[in-house]
Amino acid sequence: MEEDNATVSEAQRYAVVTGGNKGIGLEICRRLASEGVVVVLTARDDKKGAGADEDLKVSGLSNVVLHQLDVKDAASIASLARFLQTEFGKLDILVNNAGESGVITDDEAFRTFTLAGGTVTDENAELLKFMVQTYDKAADCVKTNYYGTKGVTEALLPLLQLSGSPRIVNVSSCFGLLRFIKNERARSELEDVERLSEDAIDKILQMFLRDFKEDKLKANGWPITSSAYRVSKAAINAYTRILARRFPRFRVNCVHPGYVKTDLSYNTGNLTPEEGARAPVVLALLPDDGPSGLYFDEMHASSFQPREEAKVIICQHLCSATLTAIACFPLRSALVLSPRMEGENANVSEAQRYAVVTGGNKGIGLEICRRLASEGIVVVLTARDEKKGAGAVEDLKVSGLSNVVLHQLDVKDAPSIASLARFLQTEFGKLDILVNNAGESGAIIDDEAFRAFTLAGVTVNDENAELLKFMVQTYDKAANCVKTNYYGTKGVTEALLPLLQLSVSPRIVNVSSSVGLLRFIKNERARSELEDVERLSEDAIDKILQMFLRDFKEDKLKANGWPTISSAYRVSKAAINAYTRILARRFPRFRVNCVHPGSVKTDLSHDTGNLTPEEGARAPVVLALLPDDGPSGLYFEEMHASSFQ
Repeated sequence: MEEDNATVSEAQRYAVVTGGNKGIGLEICRRLASEGVVVVLTARDDKKGAGADEDLKVSGLSNVVLHQLDVKDAASIASLARFLQTEFGKLDILVNNAGESGVITDDEAFRTFTLAGGTVTDENAELLKFMVQTYDKAADCVKTNYYGTKGVTEALLPLLQLSGSPRIVNVSSCFGLLRFIKNERARSELEDVERLSEDAIDKILQMFLRDFKEDKLKANGWPITSSAYRVSKAAINAYTRILARRFPRFRVNCVHPGYVKTDLSYNTGNLTPEEGARAPVVLALLPDDGPSGLYFDEMHASSFQPREEAKVIICQHLCSATLTAIACFPLRSALVLSPRMEGENANVSEAQRYAVVTGGNKGIGLEICRRLASEGIVVVLTARDEKKGAGAVEDLKVSGLSNVVLHQLDVKDAPSIASLARFLQTEFGKLDILVNNAGESGAIIDDEAFRAFTLAGVTVNDENAELLKFMVQTYDKAANCVKTNYYGTKGVTEALLPLLQLSVSPRIVNVSSSVGLLRFIKNERARSELEDVERLSEDAIDKILQMFLRDFKEDKLKANGWPTISSAYRVSKAAINAYTRILARRFPRFRVNCVHPGSVKTDLSHDTGNLTPEEGARAPVVLALLPDDGPSGLYFEEMHASSFQ
């Protein structure tokens, strides 16, 4: 029946995996088929492909179909496209895995060399004793790795465009990172993502092959070992970024699968093909608002080139074709996830939720940790002071909550944030909930005098000059408050977004305050920009905060319409509210909200609130556990959705 067919077509996903008959490609086929995807396993050699197909069927995977494919042959590609069109009418996932090393290698000598600790670098002439690079092999490598991948992709794009959730995963290599391309013209063009074009890539590859033929690789800044492989993978990375820009609805990424034991590595890797398949499969199954146009080092979104500020370590990784022991990764991306049993990992990953709570060692933060842990969530309690954090975790464990983990975090310190991100990546591989609770008051206050003042029923507002008798606001305190409350929150959030994007139900809760409402901002420019949610941007927030701090320094707060009491705290919370709305717009699948927890008895309120920390934690926890169709981009006054004004 036509109606039945339409339903099946919508529900069933179809994937193509090139080079699917062995190694990583075969394991990608196995994992995708295990997820219920109909997988077209392609192989250049029909006989080898049939053997792989039979192995998968014997293991119970009947949803795998074999089709011959030579990625260098236009007729073979066209035959595959016709088959997919006739049989399925669309394509949902394309994993470009087929590749060539571009070298003739003495396998045994290479294994001996690498297992003895030999390093694969352009400076090591020893390599050339058992690694021969000919022009024909180089040209064939470029034709397979870049033009073959591109040919298959372009032929299948019309079918991918018919999918509700199209995905392209290009299996790449850390050898393709731009740090290995010293040729200035090539590197500058490949770095310029805004003007990057396929024509530019073609010219770079022509230039490389010409220099190869004329024996000018070293003179003109090209890699001299695994030359064609490195350059072809750099081209694939660039093509990935172009595709992501051309097709914003697609999720298109490239990935270095790690140092894997395969034919290409001469079986010297430290990962099994099953482990190497993990990251490509995760990217193939990304949600609709997942990342696109990125390079992944195994499970970690990384850079296409080295970062100047990144620490570098010596690591051993296989860049798909050859073993390397080089300083090739920023510290944050060099760690890999703890291996888990595949079946066990699938269950845990789907069922278990993970949360981070900043400022979790006391007050509202501690009670948020307690409530989330009571819901069975693994909670990472973070604290700037490790000793105080350890005490808080111990208290929770004594109360029977063993699913709380401590990690030190100073939200103002980039290395501290990076350390947390690495820990989460290594231990859990994703993040489901982020509660940004850490904050500063931005003022030096006489606690006893403040308590006496507020308990006498006097209100805290800009018109009450009495407050200034026991509330000192310095520029340094104001700048520190903005750095903590806004930039600290933003820094943590941006660092953890890649992990949140791997969650099925990501949640961000920004603990804010009613004093951050726009009614307290009289500065016309700031207020009008913060009110305009359609054009609101992070750049605009930066400029508003710069303007505020400049006016603070020049003693122009009152004259220019800024709050004069708890000035930095109010402005920083207004900025957090604005950032919440931006995040909700950027990530429509996320539930992102900000919340005033109420007037709570904590250090920040000098214990003058009318709610206990347990009561103050209630609204943030409810927002952290919202259903998938819950509200996003809103400000909550305790349990009630309210206005930003």
